[in-house]
Amino acid sequence: MKTVEVCLSPKLYSEKLTEGGFITVITDIFRATTSVVAALDYGIKAILPVADLERARGLKRQGYVVAAEREGIKLDFADIGNSATEFFHPELIGKTIAYSTTNGVKAINMSSDAQEVLLGAFMNLSAVAERLSKKEESVVIFCSGWKNKVNLEDTLFAGALATLMTEKYGYTTNCDSAHLAMDLWQIARNDLFSYIEKSSHRHRLAHVISKELVEYTFTLDSSKMVPVFRGGLLVAGD
Repeated sequence: MKTVEVCLSPKLYSEKLTEGGFITVITDIFRATTSVVAALDYGIKAILPVADLERARGLKRQGYVVAAEREGIKLDFADIGNSATEFFHPELIGKTIAYSTTNGVKAINMSSDAQEVLLGAFMNLSAVAERLSKKEESVVIFCSGWKNKVNLEDTLFAGALATLMTEKYGYTTNCDSAHLAMDLWQIARNDLFSYIEKSSHRHRLAHVISKELVEYTFTLDSSKMVPVFRGGLLVAGD
């Protein structure tokens, strides 16, 4: 029987109960997983996640385009920041971009124990669920959170995905975090844009996330792109 487990923050990932081969779905709605889906969908060849800023600077010197931020602010040596629309430049199509963020890259690096690592966002929700349904493994949904804290937006995505997996694809769960996330999704789903105004991270990033970008971020199923972490790179899933 395939199961779904939810880890609500990076602090909880090491305590997960799912055993054997499993697939981890990382979500960082504001902004990493949304941005990576958008970038690969636009035509960028690959994203190279980089946790260490000195390495990111080194890659910049080697000629890489670098997308890097901390606390939501684009770093002074970076070419672009971490908003999805910053990747929409024709000169970036076909390139590999070095990528360093506050929360999302940390979660990617923590997921090495998974049989496969996917990136999920509201924009590719159904595509992720469909890909998972064709696999034999159980699923761990890993919320990147904010500095190891639980946040609303990642929890809502976890609830949306867990709901799809259990209601449409026959997965089961005995995970309280999954039930909590699914219940939150039922509360928010009919007016998601209003509900997300409760998110502290939404207001923390108000200076870099416009109303239009929020609408883009929380529009369901605008993309069929499912990023996969493979060979140290985030690439389009086969």
